[in-house]
Amino acid sequence: MEKMEKRHQDELTTRLEDAFLNGCSYISLAELYCWYDVQKIAALTNRDIESRWQKITNGKAGRLMKVEGRGGIFIFGEDKAIRVDPKNLLDSI
Repeated sequence: MEKMEKRHQDELTTRLEDAFLNGCSYISLAELYCWYDVQKIAALTNRDIESRWQKITNGKAGRLMKVEGRGGIFIFGEDKAIRVDPKNLLDSI
């Protein structure tokens, strides 16, 4: 993997910090392809993003989780994930 441009690193860091500080953030697939200069998001890219997440959070937010949608990924820390109980759906919101 080639070195990512500094401006792209800064933008990725901003998104990861946003997810850590505010609960979630969004990254489009087009941004990921551009930032990493790849045509497919593969294991190496995912490992790099996870490594950056762990560094930003000092390992205090668990693994980085994602939900795919709207042409990208919504990211959040594992510690923010809550199981939805259909009987008490509004209690968890």
